[in-house]
Amino acid sequence: MLQVLYSGDTREIELSGTREGLLAFGQLLRGEAGSCDLSENQRPFPYERSLSEIVFQEDPEQAGVSIVTEAQILRIRGRREALDLLADNVDGFTSEADTSDHCHVDSPTYDFIAPESDPLVIAFIK
Repeated sequence: MLQVLYSGDTREIELSGTREGLLAFGQLLRGEAGSCDLSENQRPFPYERSLSEIVFQEDPEQAGVSIVTEAQILRIRGRREALDLLADNVDGFTSEADTSDHCHVDSPTYDFIAPESDPLVIAFIK
């Protein structure tokens, strides 16, 4: 189970899920392209809305991983090496973190994240 919440004010995205859901998402990112439907959250507070789908693709022209929200879709695209680094971060956090923890993945912190990306928080569903 995965959900993505979005705040228009801060542009922050929260990708949250069960441990199994987040690990499966990390594996999915290792493919060339794909998508996954998301669980809808009727009360996304403190975020504005819940997104309906993640779409990702390998893009050899993209310098880093671009993570942006377009309408109800979270779009992720980047070079294979950068997508693998994102998958490694998702897997590492999910495997090692306590369910009350969260992880910020953004361009100032990680050089494989493209500067135009929306800030991403990875967390477990509460």
